[in-house]
Amino acid sequence: MPSEIDLLRSLDDQPRTPSTVDVRRAIAAGRRRRTRRVVGYAGAAAVTAIALAGASLAGGLVSGEAAPRTGASGPPVDTVPAGPTPPTSCELERLPLPDREPMALVTGANPTAEYIVGRTYPRSGGYQAVIWHGGTVKKVMLPGDLEESLTDVNSTGTAVGWSYSAKGQEPYVYQGGKVSKLPGVERGFANAISDTGAIVGVDEEIDAPVLWSSPTAQPKRLPLPAGTPGGSAAAIDEDGTVVGAAGDQAYVWFADGTHRPLPMPDLDGKPAAMARAASVRDGWVTGVANNGVGRKGENPKAEGAQRVVVAAVRWNLRTGAVEVLDGAQNAGNATNAHGWQAGTDGQGHAVFIAEGKTLVLPAVPGQKLAPLANIATTLSDDGRTIGGQSDDATGTIQAVVWRCH
Repeated sequence: MPSEIDLLRSLDDQPRTPSTVDVRRAIAAGRRRRTRRVVGYAGAAAVTAIALAGASLAGGLVSGEAAPRTGASGPPVDTVPAGPTPPTSCELERLPLPDREPMALVTGANPTAEYIVGRTYPRSGGYQAVIWHGGTVKKVMLPGDLEESLTDVNSTGTAVGWSYSAKGQEPYVYQGGKVSKLPGVERGFANAISDTGAIVGVDEEIDAPVLWSSPTAQPKRLPLPAGTPGGSAAAIDEDGTVVGAAGDQAYVWFADGTHRPLPMPDLDGKPAAMARAASVRDGWVTGVANNGVGRKGENPKAEGAQRVVVAAVRWNLRTGAVEVLDGAQNAGNATNAHGWQAGTDGQGHAVFIAEGKTLVLPAVPGQKLAPLANIATTLSDDGRTIGGQSDDATGTIQAVVWRCH
């Protein structure tokens, strides 16, 4: 599923230089559109700035209360069945790249990790959408100005993403070896796809989250609370539950038509000011929250300045609980059917979190550790395949998977 770390990537520098982040895209985005698909997406650029500044993060678990889940998935329950024993060690494997391209990253995968999607950075410039399957990599030629990416893929190999044209960013679907523009949205992007073929994303012209029930269906605008300036749909569960953001709040839309904000976690004893949901699987939701410090131009290093707090967050739609995750301090990027998490900690390590334990994932040999040197963005249901990126010894991003056991 699309991840919180897309927010961090939106500050990437020139694609072929030793950098873990994209500034050219952020500058272009500022000129070409009103909103940006960032960590929960609409209006959350401050979260990126805070995270990149090396914010001090909340530790431990902070629990909150919310209305329990109702609707298509049945009545709320008080307990969650125990899952299998999670992996305890992982090995890093570089993914193959077409044409000996120097740099690439992973942006999405299906729940079994049979298919993985992302983009490469060709030597000639721009981005190239790619899909990995069965140990091989294939280019997916999206129309536009060569700035493109696939963001998610389902178990049939149908993938969604975006590409830039003279009109701006446009949403696309790749199905059966063919690329098609998603109908009904002139400017926008597709973030995620379920195994049923339902797709969610954003219509930038109306600054609203949208749902396509199939790759050929007209989009349906998802409702937002009155007065909300905009929103985004980031991910979709197999039962049709959609998560994302409405203004500064993490938000959920259920398949039965009901919808509501997700509860804000407590950060330093106070409710968070901003939160975004990025991933959902079997009722588990992951995302990020902050205390709002810095988003109005405050200098976090000024004398007497309030401490900046950014935290990875997990919501349980069955019980309504919200938790701050101690192990993934910059971002909780992906979750699976057991509520396990993959993300990035405050030191620059990719991490896997399961059953209260944090496993630091290995980096490419020779790497110089930096805040965004290692990023885990996808997590399989069995926890044995984690996708993401790891910088090499020159600081150049490498697309990788971690094989865990």
